[in-house]
Amino acid sequence: MKTKINRQAMKESVGDTALAFIINMPIGFGIIAFANWLGIVAVSYDQNIQLVLLQNFVFTTVAITRKYYVRIYFYNKSKKALTTHPKAV
Repeated sequence: MKTKINRQAMKESVGDTALAFIINMPIGFGIIAFANWLGIVAVSYDQNIQLVLLQNFVFTTVAITRKYYVRIYFYNKSKKALTTHPKAV
């Protein structure tokens, strides 16, 4: 069975997550650098970049998936409510 993708929900999920990615990238560098300075982790500059990229890839993938399915859930819920209990005119 082929699943139809809701393009609007996907567009919103990707767009919102792209904004978060732009914000999170420098924060990730700062956190790893700060943890390195505190001695919590000992990483080189290259390892810092790799950790931040891996972290952002994982979080971005999870965020897009989560946002898409939450959006579809509420869309279906409102659609069901409208068909079950139509508003009186």
